[in-house]
Amino acid sequence: MFRIITLFTIIFSLITFKVNAQEKQKKINYEKEGYVKAVVIHYKVEACGYLIELADKAKTKIAPDKLADEFKKDKEKVWIKYTLAKKQPMSTCMAGKLAEIVDVKKRK
Repeated sequence: MFRIITLFTIIFSLITFKVNAQEKQKKINYEKEGYVKAVVIHYKVEACGYLIELADKAKTKIAPDKLADEFKKDKEKVWIKYTLAKKQPMSTCMAGKLAEIVDVKKRK
């Protein structure tokens, strides 16, 4: 009997922890965390691949140094944290500023 009560207590605790973790994840204010709204675009010019268009007034485009395959979808809405490269080397694309992606999250 003691084992059953202990088992139910552990299961209940795990379920409660998971629900709390999911609620915290939903409440993240990405803008306060330093993320920027953006959209991944498949730039159809040779040698460009995927660029990230920021949701600013100028629709600034950045060329990510690396982008996970799960985000390589045209018009994928994302939150990104990035830093622009200090020196902007010449690239074959020349459509956006070279940037290092610190973190990417899907945006709804």
